[in-house]
Amino acid sequence: MLKIKSILVSLLAVVALASCSNENLEENPEVEGGAGYDVAYVSISLTNPKVPGSRASGEQPALPAESAINELYVITFDAGKVVTKDEKATKYATVLGSGSFGTNSGVTTPNTPVKVDPNTKYLLVIANPGYQLKDRLDNLSEGATYATINAMVTVPENNTKPNNAYLVEEVVHSNGCAMINVGFYDDSDSDPSNHAWKDECLLDVSDKIVLVSDYKSEAQAQNAAKSNPATLEIERLAAKLEVMIGSPLAVGPFEDGTNASLGQFDFGNWTIDYYNSLFYPFAKKTTTASSHTTGFYKSNFYTVDPNFTTAGGTEYLTGIVKNTLDANREPKVEWVAESADAGDNYKYCIENTMAEGYQKFGAATRLVLKGQYAPWKSGEFTLGDDWYRLPNGTNSVNFKSFADLLAAYTPAKAKQTNSDPMTAQEKLLVTACELFYTQIQSELTTNDPGSFALLTQTILDDNNIKNGGELCKKEGCIYWYPKSLNYYYYEIRHDNAANSYMEYGKYGVVRNNYYTLTLTKVNGNGTPWYPGGGPEDPDEEEDIDKKGAYLHFEIKVAPWIYWTTNFEI
Repeated sequence: MLKIKSILVSLLAVVALASCSNENLEENPEVEGGAGYDVAYVSISLTNPKVPGSRASGEQPALPAESAINELYVITFDAGKVVTKDEKATKYATVLGSGSFGTNSGVTTPNTPVKVDPNTKYLLVIANPGYQLKDRLDNLSEGATYATINAMVTVPENNTKPNNAYLVEEVVHSNGCAMINVGFYDDSDSDPSNHAWKDECLLDVSDKIVLVSDYKSEAQAQNAAKSNPATLEIERLAAKLEVMIGSPLAVGPFEDGTNASLGQFDFGNWTIDYYNSLFYPFAKKTTTASSHTTGFYKSNFYTVDPNFTTAGGTEYLTGIVKNTLDANREPKVEWVAESADAGDNYKYCIENTMAEGYQKFGAATRLVLKGQYAPWKSGEFTLGDDWYRLPNGTNSVNFKSFADLLAAYTPAKAKQTNSDPMTAQEKLLVTACELFYTQIQSELTTNDPGSFALLTQTILDDNNIKNGGELCKKEGCIYWYPKSLNYYYYEIRHDNAANSYMEYGKYGVVRNNYYTLTLTKVNGNGTPWYPGGGPEDPDEEEDIDKKGAYLHFEIKVAPWIYWTTNFEI
């Protein structure tokens, strides 16, 4: 059973101050524009964590680049959740650059206010928006609402960039990590079963309004606003993954009785497969069963993304982008080395969640491992050499070399030729070997012998067949493990307390969550091809289970929710 421990790490907090309004204009001659026009401002100050936490303490501080607010979009709304702006502003989003956030040294430094509409009731901030979201915010028009901003974002395909990297660039890019209001968890009811995350994330700042016209000067109004802050928390839109190797690493299968290892394994590297290309800027949260240490988040959560659907449909495949192969049958992915220490090597991805009772292989962002694996039988198999496998369920047979495979094929073929009685295994072996030859024949540009019976390992080596295991993933074919190459996939667990079949929130990756996956056990061979489309791969439909207000901000940036997972393959 997988054991997952969730640890609350360094966390994002954004503190917002609100202010002013629109009365007594004639009493305040400093109000810009005179009677009929009041003034409102937003002031930003930035606070970053000064002391990094330790892994032992359960803290996992964000990297500086993950914490930095390089560009902040401030959007205000009236009571109807329609966008508002200062009367003289040309756009509905106020954009603040990194120079507006003070020293970025852990010291809160107030900055020059910017104007907003005095009728402001709600506030939304989006830090470092990606390319699609940034375009949306830059082009807000009159009448736009919160729903306009929070419409689904689609990351378009970009064939000029390899390895699906363009997908992640919408949430983590050269200008930082995209972030947005975190939303609110309502635990006011005495009955815990009624506690829930609210559907929207807008911060109500109506009780923080300070009217400029109520003060003798704008400076006094600004100071009044800064002394009455409202708290706002923001979170990253990205999820983060890393892989570590447990010590010792158990390698199976294991001999009955003695529990001795019958396998050899050498970890190579890993990548992410099944990227999501759709997301909401703010994703509605739902609670999960996992235990949670109260802090930045009052409750652990799972999110709703556009691939989140009701059971029975296939809409969840709409936004999934799978890794593909190049002309040499090599996966077009960015391989990542294992982490020796936390934070050494990692990758980001867009969150990917699924509907309750509908967690499917084809819907879940997953981890793919590449390494060398060979059986261990009295030292006969050498890790790093080619070996072969006749797939037949529990009666599968491994061959340490092509010569051994040929030695088993030759007498079985002779029986077939002479119409002698053959066992089912012999019939399967002859068919599988000859299918193997058919599959690789087009690659035999040097010294094609004309039949499997005349094939040798030397001929295979001389033809330098690229990623030959991919050629042999046809049903009923001999599996070829060139240089002991094996691939494995692992469906990422999210909720550490979800152990029931098809339990909600059990699998998936969630925004602002940091997953460290530690490999503790290898149960046997993988496949000699990159997962996807082979006879031992799961079907996509299979279950995984199995005007006049000052608004001042004090921004604290940094948290990842941190998950550690021990897993076996």
